[in-house]
Amino acid sequence: MRVSGSVDRAVLLSILAVAQEARSWVERSWPVRTDSAGLVRIEVASDAAQFATLRGGVPTSPDVVASTTPTGLIVLSRPALGTLNVQGRRIVLAHEITHVVLKQTTRAGLPKWVVEGSAEFTAYRFTDVSLSAATPALTAAVRAGKEPRVPPGDASFSGSTTQSAYQQAHVYMAFLVTRYGLSAWRQFVVATGEGTHNAFAESFSGASTQTLRPAYAAFLRRTIS
Repeated sequence: MRVSGSVDRAVLLSILAVAQEARSWVERSWPVRTDSAGLVRIEVASDAAQFATLRGGVPTSPDVVASTTPTGLIVLSRPALGTLNVQGRRIVLAHEITHVVLKQTTRAGLPKWVVEGSAEFTAYRFTDVSLSAATPALTAAVRAGKEPRVPPGDASFSGSTTQSAYQQAHVYMAFLVTRYGLSAWRQFVVATGEGTHNAFAESFSGASTQTLRPAYAAFLRRTIS
């Protein structure tokens, strides 16, 4: 693992230590993929302007902490990172490292709910954060009787609905793991990343997101309401 950037060496060493812990979390979920991922590269931006430049000139809101580029480079915002505690940093880095080891950002056209949901589920899996605490916006919606029935569409991952979309994708992955097990879930995520057209049905006994609507609604009410 390599961490570099135009910040103090002490900061880089601190981030490296947390990143190594985060990688160990990812490895527990994706051992084969992590072993074959090669060098994980992290670049730390000193300010928002540099963060946008490292991301390819893409502007973002000040609270965005990290991003993985199409080349597999993890970019961190030093100012935003400073607002998180150690566990928060570990979760962010585990999320981005999942993208790298699964090569999700190097492949175009993948469903965003699978890409972001698999990274979120992996990042939170070995924490003590409950599903409700990890997904406050979705939890509030469920308690208000407005639970979603299917995973979020790609358009939801932008603008004012971004946070909710990430949370919905996370919980849908938790639902699939609970219903079908880790092995089937891993098969689905990998097959989707490789472009398999019928990955969902092939991994989950012929099911579809539509046929699972009642089961998902029940899972939400039972788990995070």
